Amino acid sequence: MYSKNDQPNSLQNLVSLLFVAMMGASILTLLPLWVGALTDRGNFSGQEIGWLASADVIGIFLSSTSAIFWVRKLSWRPVVLAGLGLFIAGNLASLSVDSFTTLMVIRIIAGIGCGSAYAIALAGLGDRKNPQMAFGLMVTAQVVFGTIGFFALPRLMGEAEINPFFHYLNGWLLATLLLCFLSFPKSQKSPANESGNVFTTLLSGKALLVFATTVVYYCGVSSVWAYLERIGINLGLSSADVGDLLGIGFAISGLGSLATPWLSKFVGRAFTLLTAFIIQIFTMAILTGEYSGGAYALYATTSIVFQFFWSFSLPLLMDQFNRVDDTGRFIVLCASAFKVGEIAGPPLAAALISASDFTAVLWLGMACMAATLVMALITERREVESAPLVAQSA
Repeated sequence: MYSKNDQPNSLQNLVSLLFVAMMGASILTLLPLWVGALTDRGNFSGQEIGWLASADVIGIFLSSTSAIFWVRKLSWRPVVLAGLGLFIAGNLASLSVDSFTTLMVIRIIAGIGCGSAYAIALAGLGDRKNPQMAFGLMVTAQVVFGTIGFFALPRLMGEAEINPFFHYLNGWLLATLLLCFLSFPKSQKSPANESGNVFTTLLSGKALLVFATTVVYYCGVSSVWAYLERIGINLGLSSADVGDLLGIGFAISGLGSLATPWLSKFVGRAFTLLTAFIIQIFTMAILTGEYSGGAYALYATTSIVFQFFWSFSLPLLMDQFNRVDDTGRFIVLCASAFKVGEIAGPPLAAALISASDFTAVLWLGMACMAATLVMALITERREVESAPLVAQSA
């Protein structure tokens, strides 16, 4: 069984990698519903909800960050199976827990299991013959998961019911566990012989800039995303309407990751980045204004455009990670960068909310987008400037 299914570029292995990557981002994908369920439950303060929204992310960050040292040394399949199992156990342990401290600890532990499997999935996708296509398919898989969730979960959860949220996650996790048991690739790159090489990669100016760019971006994205459901409710929409619109936005957002390579090929990466972030800033700016009618159309337009260009931006940022290091280790820190931003975003956003007014949250998102654009363009400029030097040395 191993000799046939361990072929790195087999379809079976690709599917298992995509499912693991899909579940690695599952909490962030459904973050508005998770925050909404915690809010409706009424047992936690606003600040506690902000921290609970980041709890899984803390665990994912811890395990995915450590992966740069072990991802090319340990056998992948056992680690993935153990990580997914821990994630499932954490979800079961979270059912009907009302204590903030207990739930926080449980979700961090669940995140550690999730992050271990997620880091391996990113490394595995980076090993594919066409990693850019593999990362695009990863975003598509996450879109499918989110689309189904946003349509189904609001109707299953009802009022203040968290259990269906974790049952939904575990259903997908069991399917992922089975796929990984049947088929999962091995690392296609040799482990580094010297640990110093890792720190050389981590501490290079380009690597630090790329990492910081993604951190700032996800701080802005997660702060707005965590409260996007609440923003819709605050506009007067029903929970079901908000869930439907978020689901539609998710479904459409899959086209964003497919459009990115096409546009960047014709107009260049820098202009593509400029387009993506300016539109995201404009979308959030619209929601900060005063409006007396047409709330449904306003929310539909802004939430869908926001999600489309979120997916649109990801391939560009992930590709910057993939170009920093040829050993295939630095790509696992892409997940860590996501999680650092996600850890900071929701609690910071929660501290800015005043009397159900989300204007400050939107301004935070816009500031992060502007900073991300500047840093990403600096990276692109360095790539262009270094290209002639590489050509001369060759």
